[in-house]
Amino acid sequence: MIKDIYSDPDLYDAAHTWKTNDIEFITNAANEYGSPVLELGSGTGRLALPLLNQSHNYTGIESSSSFVKCAKNKLESFGDKATVLEGDMRSFDLDQKFNFIFIGFNSIFHLMNEKDVLSFFKCIKKHLTDDGTFLIDTFIPDPLFLYRDKQKYYVMEFDTPDGMNCIVSETNDYHTESQINHINWFFNYEGKDEPEVFTFDMHMIFPDTMDRLLMDAGLKIKEKYGDYEKTPLGPESQLQIYTCGK
Repeated sequence: MIKDIYSDPDLYDAAHTWKTNDIEFITNAANEYGSPVLELGSGTGRLALPLLNQSHNYTGIESSSSFVKCAKNKLESFGDKATVLEGDMRSFDLDQKFNFIFIGFNSIFHLMNEKDVLSFFKCIKKHLTDDGTFLIDTFIPDPLFLYRDKQKYYVMEFDTPDGMNCIVSETNDYHTESQINHINWFFNYEGKDEPEVFTFDMHMIFPDTMDRLLMDAGLKIKEKYGDYEKTPLGPESQLQIYTCGK
């Protein structure tokens, strides 16, 4: 049975405990640009917690109902300083403007075509204060990854919430015309013969396309970085990090 990786927040969190290298970068950005803060694709609250611990007023929008429920449970002690909403980041209206808006950890790649990305950017512009900042953090698609042989590749290893060891492998099938990468993750649990299979799609957005869509939406690109140390975006960069304004 093929499952949705975004339907099990506890398993998702366990599989992504390694992802901590962006926390200081995002927190520093929020401290620089100020509250209120809006996160799109806010997940289970991984980045919300450090921002709230820095006393920011935080709102998150997430499409997975199970992730929203998980995040609300994590953040309930922060009271009205933390708001998590189930919604579609392509079309939302919060009747509020934010000094800092961001989308992290490759979440923008879940917008499946350029029309969706453009709608998303227009929503961002509508919710950004006149001197506010919008930040994008995602990887640069690598052709060596996209067009690799059709076989299983190692991804990571982790312990499940109940203490079972799990080794994750993956296959991918990239469609050049649609720029959609179809990914299957195989969770191989200790003591089990058959893996649990999760599937998800990602829309590969290359930097030249990101530039064009941001400008088409009326957003101004301020800076482009290739890593969390703010090295300028270049040919050797693995990340594409944008800061934008109106």
